Amino acid sequence: MAENPLSDAAPTSQTMSRAGQPVEAVPRSPIFDILSLPFIPCNFTVVNPREVVATIYCGTVTNILENPGCVYSPCCGKEERRVTTAVQTVDLPNAKVVDANGSPVMVSAVLNYQVVAPIKAMFDVQNYRVYAETNVQAVVKKVVGSHTYNELKSETDTINAALKAQAQEKVTPAGIEIVALQLNELNYAPEIAASMLKKQAAGAMLEARTLIVAGAVQIATDAITQLETSSQISLTQEDKVKIVTNLLTVTCGVEETTPVISVN
Repeated sequence: MAENPLSDAAPTSQTMSRAGQPVEAVPRSPIFDILSLPFIPCNFTVVNPREVVATIYCGTVTNILENPGCVYSPCCGKEERRVTTAVQTVDLPNAKVVDANGSPVMVSAVLNYQVVAPIKAMFDVQNYRVYAETNVQAVVKKVVGSHTYNELKSETDTINAALKAQAQEKVTPAGIEIVALQLNELNYAPEIAASMLKKQAAGAMLEARTLIVAGAVQIATDAITQLETSSQISLTQEDKVKIVTNLLTVTCGVEETTPVISVN
């Protein structure tokens, strides 16, 4: 059985902060040892690895156990509060948020956090897990609502950095450190998803058409220039218009073009 240097037999005064006032671990009254003698098998507290345990007797904190092992602790009048210091992962559920353009989007996030100040986590907030998840969810909604859908998709590193920084400010009072916070899923809400997909498709088609037209104009210009400089053909203004028209029709047309031979 491992011996903990912070055992209840010789408590050490430790200061904690609760609502701005210090809370001290004080020696346990001997009466609890006497009352617990008939229940010797129950008079031990087990501290697991990466776990901190606070023992409380009748509302008074008597010890903070941090080292793994089994420590003598009378059971009568005892309350234990446990906090794990291992990294915890939470998959924040989907939430509907209106982005900066007024479009409703569905967003979820993945949160990795760790308790670095166990005493704050145990005594400064009622439930540090609920505290962290609720506040981080609020930060996600705030950050997503201040950006457009396209920004959220393209500026992922900047968005995730802003999420982590703002979330850390919220959870610091609970003794929590944000290890990572990033958006997981991001989609338009079902009621506008079809319309937004059509809008994106139209934008992509317009961009493609613009590129095609620019290329066609360059092709027509190069063709006329080469005909005039590398051959003995003399082109009138009407001939140039016909060449440009034919090249633009072939290059920019959606359907397959059919050549027409002039016999004049």
